[in-house]
Amino acid sequence: MRFRICRYSMSTVTVRPSKRLISLLLLFCIGLPLLAQTPQKRPTQVQKRDQKKKEVAEIDTIPFYNGTFIGVDLYGPGSKLLGSDFMSAEINIGVNLKNRFIPTIEFGMGGTDTWSETGIHYKSKASPYFRIGVDYNTMAKKKEKNSFLYAGLRYGFSSFKYDVSTLPAEDPIWGDVIGNPSLEDNYWGGSVPFNHPGMKSTVQWLELVVGVQVRIYKNFNMGWSVRMKYKTSASIGEYGDPWYVPGYGKFKSNNMGITYSLIYKLPL
Repeated sequence: MRFRICRYSMSTVTVRPSKRLISLLLLFCIGLPLLAQTPQKRPTQVQKRDQKKKEVAEIDTIPFYNGTFIGVDLYGPGSKLLGSDFMSAEINIGVNLKNRFIPTIEFGMGGTDTWSETGIHYKSKASPYFRIGVDYNTMAKKKEKNSFLYAGLRYGFSSFKYDVSTLPAEDPIWGDVIGNPSLEDNYWGGSVPFNHPGMKSTVQWLELVVGVQVRIYKNFNMGWSVRMKYKTSASIGEYGDPWYVPGYGKFKSNNMGITYSLIYKLPL
């Protein structure tokens, strides 16, 4: 009896610890990979969320209104001083919104008084024109709010009057007035002097604009732009097309223009 009791108690002592050890080993083997995997996933998700929050915070820090700019074009008066047949002067006003979009309006006056090589006198008094459009700043992500590299679109409109005339030539021998040999009428033959004052015309066009604006001193900037102009509609005088359109240039299908402006940012 003692031998059996002692044997039974020893067997119970040896069996119970083995079950506990096996269960602990199983828990350890199953839990260790889970514990090893969880720290690797959480930091990546947290980092992505932090990056997104930082990006949103950077965009939200840019105010909606970032200043109003007033510019004066120097290219028109400068080209006239250098011998151009056209005279134009204009001002432009732009508003910086979110450092990305710049709605712009431009007002100007343009005219010409010139003679062609064939003896035609073309004259148009200084007439108003305007353009309206918007520019997109390609440097929007930078903190600089005075310098831009932009592309934009304009709608232009001009309504004006013009005079077209040619003077007859004088006969040096007989002293009579004869026709201008540089102007020939294909229907009647010979040359025909004419004078058509006060003809009216209205022209509309679109402009594709590429330009740059840089700060030179405090609130003063300089700006350059190149514009491709496409005439969309035109009403012309009874006796012929205008030679020059204020704000557009020479009257033809397409045209190119350049502006060089001194710009001031209002201290608002």
